[in-house]
Amino acid sequence: MDKLLTDNIRERILSQVTPTKKELDVQRTVINSLKQALSNHSCSKNYSYSFIEEQGSTGRKQTQLRSVADIDLFVGLVPEDYSTILDQSQQKRHREIDRLMDMMVKDWFEPAISGLDTTNVQRAYSQHPYLSLKKMGLDIDILGCFDIDLEYLAEKGPITAVDRTVHHTRYIADRLNDDKRNDARILKSFVRASHAYGDRCAVGRMGITGVSLELLALFSKTLDDAFYALEHLDSEPIDLQKRSLSELRKISTFKDDYIILIDPTDQQRNIASSFTPRAYEWVKYRIGRLREASTLGNKNEVCELFLESSIPTDSLPQWIRKHSYATEFISDGSKHYTILRDKLYRLSKKIQIALQSERTGERRFGESLAEIYFENDRYSIGLLIEESEISKHYTRRGPPIDLVDAVEEFRKSHSQVEVRDGFLWTTEEREWNDPQKLVDNILEDNPIKGLDITTKTTEVTKKVLNVLYMYVLPIESSFLERITKVKDNDQEKT
Repeated sequence: MDKLLTDNIRERILSQVTPTKKELDVQRTVINSLKQALSNHSCSKNYSYSFIEEQGSTGRKQTQLRSVADIDLFVGLVPEDYSTILDQSQQKRHREIDRLMDMMVKDWFEPAISGLDTTNVQRAYSQHPYLSLKKMGLDIDILGCFDIDLEYLAEKGPITAVDRTVHHTRYIADRLNDDKRNDARILKSFVRASHAYGDRCAVGRMGITGVSLELLALFSKTLDDAFYALEHLDSEPIDLQKRSLSELRKISTFKDDYIILIDPTDQQRNIASSFTPRAYEWVKYRIGRLREASTLGNKNEVCELFLESSIPTDSLPQWIRKHSYATEFISDGSKHYTILRDKLYRLSKKIQIALQSERTGERRFGESLAEIYFENDRYSIGLLIEESEISKHYTRRGPPIDLVDAVEEFRKSHSQVEVRDGFLWTTEEREWNDPQKLVDNILEDNPIKGLDITTKTTEVTKKVLNVLYMYVLPIESSFLERITKVKDNDQEKT
């Protein structure tokens, strides 16, 4: 069988996604300046640490892509010297680690880099506080972790969520050769071109991470095998212990995970547990398109599938425009993007529930699709709503007629009641028959600290609607079928 990528196309892709020497030199300069600033600062003596090291793709692995690399700088604390914190109960320990990491950020990291040419310096929070900044065009995170060994990790698990990262870096870097490194770059570029990569994913809350793609490259004999493994992760898990999907599903930790890629440094952890099913299904859909283009010998289309381009900003087709809704927000810079992203996703779920049903459970506007998209300080919620127009009244079913007390109460509350099919029925006036007004009301009643609604929309709003129409709709077959029926009915009426 022919390879997905001919040697010529492979080299063509690599020539465009491999970082230039100039980029690598800039990254090295920035890393060295930050490490020196941290280690030389007087407050560094107040903390017991064993290393300050760059992790991730710009660290030892060197799997970064051209023009999109960032830097994660880890400060590894010596756990033995923090036993008074670590020996406490779990809840109190978490609180004390929070306090410790916050002190490191305020008393050490921030003052240490204050003399450097940096921008967008911001205290951020994931599991624990860390420092986020920009320098020479690079996004940088400086964070603390605990320097635990693999034996400790296997027996007790990590102290903080990022303690595993150091071991991922070592595991992958020690096993990569140039061919595997290039395979990892090609996989990463494909997922980035899908806009389904990491925590800036446009198709779902959390996309496929770089470390998972590096592991797929490492565990596969060829690039084609890696694409096969990615495409079939929902039915064929990756596990060095060779456990089947049914065996893994019996383990409570994994029973609800959509796809499974077991962490080689921690056999009780699924690296893919946080990936949004929608992001995975979109990548899987695009692998199908890649196979088709490769089979047809369409070299240009194959290459385009690997090279990231901006999300389109075209107007949606007329038929679906009336089913679409979007609101744009502007950040005041006080909250990290991951915090704002997560709050917007929670709010979008609330909106979808309200759109679907009346407070009494009867159908309102039907099903909807929601997505969040953000760039810089701009964020947008986008929606596709099944029914854009509904009547001002709806028929509500009451209790069954054999429940005497309930029937009496229902009749007291409703002046016009009829009996049908063994139940009481009445007609009620809807609180909302315009989906846009309902959504606006929910947004007004649920403000998000750090975000303000803006009427001056940008391309971010156009992009979130195109994500829904071009990327999400093709993989949401049930909703696509529903809204197509609505479209067909509308056309019949005209």
